[in-house]
Amino acid sequence: MELNFKKVSHDYYEPLQFAPFSCETMRENIVPDSCGDIARIVDTTGLVCLTSCELTGDGRFCASGSVEASVLYIPEKEDGVRALHFQIPFQCYGEGQGPADCEFLDIRGELHSIDTRVLNPRKVLTRASLTLYPSGCRHATVSVCTEMAEDGGENVQLLREKRESRVVAGVREKEFTFTEELPLSPGRGGAEEILSTRLDIRGTDSKLIGNKLVVKGLISAAILYRENGGRLALLQQDLPFSQILEGNGFDEDCESDAAYHLLSAECRAGSEGAPDDAYVVTMSLLVKARVTVWRGEEVAFIADLYSTAAPVSCQMMELELNEDAQKSARRQNVRELLETGVPVKSVLDTEIGCGAVQPAGSEVKISAWARCLYLDENDVLGSVRREFTVSCPAEMPGELAGCQGEAACHGDVITNIMPEGIELRFPLDCTLSASNRRRYLCVSGGETDEEEQNKEVMPSLILRKLSPEETLWSVAKQYRTTRKGILEVNELNEESQIPYDRLLLIPRTR
Repeated sequence: MELNFKKVSHDYYEPLQFAPFSCETMRENIVPDSCGDIARIVDTTGLVCLTSCELTGDGRFCASGSVEASVLYIPEKEDGVRALHFQIPFQCYGEGQGPADCEFLDIRGELHSIDTRVLNPRKVLTRASLTLYPSGCRHATVSVCTEMAEDGGENVQLLREKRESRVVAGVREKEFTFTEELPLSPGRGGAEEILSTRLDIRGTDSKLIGNKLVVKGLISAAILYRENGGRLALLQQDLPFSQILEGNGFDEDCESDAAYHLLSAECRAGSEGAPDDAYVVTMSLLVKARVTVWRGEEVAFIADLYSTAAPVSCQMMELELNEDAQKSARRQNVRELLETGVPVKSVLDTEIGCGAVQPAGSEVKISAWARCLYLDENDVLGSVRREFTVSCPAEMPGELAGCQGEAACHGDVITNIMPEGIELRFPLDCTLSASNRRRYLCVSGGETDEEEQNKEVMPSLILRKLSPEETLWSVAKQYRTTRKGILEVNELNEESQIPYDRLLLIPRTR
């Protein structure tokens, strides 16, 4: 006879993990007529602006956007330094296969390297290397047996279990414009030309209030500019921001985390009301906020069953649950020496970048790089860049293989001028996260064998000791009795009171 069950359906989004992929893009660019011929390239920086991501028909990831490049160079027959600003568009394809039902597709981009070489005094070739990290979710529904139906079958014993699961309830996105006018010191020469812009956008808080998602973050800006007198100066400032997104359909018990992507950036001297004001720098950004909302839910299921009256055959299914997420954050202090080959007089700007974070035993390896812009003892502008690997102890409980990690430098960078070059001391903040995914076997169906019901002869009374490896459920199932019956006949209140040093009476259920 087939057993009938009550079932509960769980509806959620399953996070998907994909391998990162690399992309290289390049562009030739002509020096504008207003700029002098190039004598020497000093440095090249870039901002990654991602505008779209999608899955192609063959399941490949496609990311489009541009690298906002700034090339610093020394012109011929001119004093000082000039800058070229241009976009390098890209369209990259990931070789990994993405499922057709992937939702909330997103790609995060990191600039691994960028450099420029002179083709002739009026033309340059700039090459940029990027690493792209795709992510997404897939809608999933699982139906789980929780109880016997009213007509499900007599004399059936159930082993019920409950587990806490953490699932993605949904994703919300919003594009917003951030505009800020940054005043310069009136005691300086004012900004004649913006040379380069560095940006770091990160979240500081994300919470659900009523039916709204409130997110807060910080934009760290570093703007290199040439003053009217020709001297170079660096403007650094942390700019807070906040945004409100729709949170309908989420409970206040839900958790959320936010990520931010730069879509476009513009930085210029002057303001909207005073375009010729050299003592104001206006920064205009288009940013996309992406908020992932997580909810916790209790999943109840039948782990096993049997009948006291007849043999039972069960159909089992595998239930995979995301249990409590594991997170770990650690700050690692780093010291690196960038050899310049020439004596350094002063350091104008420093930049620290981080790439892949890879588990390695009980620690993680962080791919990082550092760049310095400096003046030598003859006031000649130069730059130096070095790649290196940082080892950071991991403090994750359990296996590191399934961990995802990110690293960034959010602290102060201390520079010391050494005979060999420039010594950098800085902190790296490494964040590890991992979903504790576990698999459980649960009952999906079953039937009793009524023909065998009366064939098996069971003793009316059994005396035996239980081993510590046995459970009350396994013993009751073996002899087709009940856990309650074993406890009552032995005058025990709960399973923890079972003695393993004396015989127990195992009653037969009639």
